[in-house]
Amino acid sequence: GRGGKGGPPGLNGGGGFSDPRDPRNNQFQKGGKGGRDKGGGKGGQRFMPMSEVKPLEKTENAYVAATIAKKDVDAGEKLLRDCKSILNKLAPEKFDKLAGQFLELPVGSPADMEVIVGHVFDTAVAEPALGTMCATLSVRCSESFPEFHDANGQPVTFKRRLLSKCQEEFEKENVVKTQLEALGEDTPKEEKELIRMRAKKRMLGNIRFIGELYKQKMLTEKIMHECLIKLLGDIEKPDEDEVECLCKLMTTIGSLIDHARAKSHLDEYFTRMKSMANNEKLPIRMRFMLQEVIDLRRGGWKQRVADPAVKMQQQQQAQMGKGGKGKGGGPPSRGAPPPARGAGPP
Repeated sequence: GRGGKGGPPGLNGGGGFSDPRDPRNNQFQKGGKGGRDKGGGKGGQRFMPMSEVKPLEKTENAYVAATIAKKDVDAGEKLLRDCKSILNKLAPEKFDKLAGQFLELPVGSPADMEVIVGHVFDTAVAEPALGTMCATLSVRCSESFPEFHDANGQPVTFKRRLLSKCQEEFEKENVVKTQLEALGEDTPKEEKELIRMRAKKRMLGNIRFIGELYKQKMLTEKIMHECLIKLLGDIEKPDEDEVECLCKLMTTIGSLIDHARAKSHLDEYFTRMKSMANNEKLPIRMRFMLQEVIDLRRGGWKQRVADPAVKMQQQQQAQMGKGGKGKGGGPPSRGAPPPARGAGPP
């Protein structure tokens, strides 16, 4: 019949087509005819027992390398998180405890050192109020963290990298000017001003941090004089941001560098500053900043409490002359003594 031997193809017949759903036709369980496994027989193909399976051998391949790379990335991210977390909590009352935790951070490579230095520097520059603590922390880091060497065999230390950061930031003023000049004429004035203000904030923060590092003896007096000379470069048409940096730096370190051996240098600096303070072509705000530092030196670098009435009068004059020349007022006359402490208006 149709389903018999030699009949036409059928699901259960003996023709050329066999139903693969029938367990009797499952080739994975049947021993193949004429196969190499003579012991296949009715029980199907024999498999190698687990005891005879050889363990996998370790080879150099991409999987191992990728795993190591991921571990490195994870370690780097953890270092970054921990570093930021500690710096964000800095406060005078918790400083010693947090500094101890910071010194325990795992710094195992030049890349780790770069992460640590970068965040200490950025914190000090972005938050000038933390400058003193960041400078003190920097001293401890430079004493505790290990020294590495770069591809050229040059030493890589915390102190070296931090001072390089300060120098790079100090010399960035021309870079910012170039960026502003490169902007198209259709760039909104507000956007340009935002870029300039950000650069100014970093510049002032860096100058203050440099002064704090000098007070911690991480920078030499020679470097301080180089900074002051650079900031006093142009007294005819000085940059207002540079004058503000000059005043900030002189206020921070003036009492430390004003000694007998450096008297001739300081006298020259203040001669130039007086010249700018008396230049009526300069903005009144700039002239007042300079005069305040001149008065500070004259008073033996002792910060005095400003008389509220005098301060209000100066602010009003500065507001009237803001952005303009020195008309309608200016800094106290050259050589005039500072107002007496607690003195009221005439």
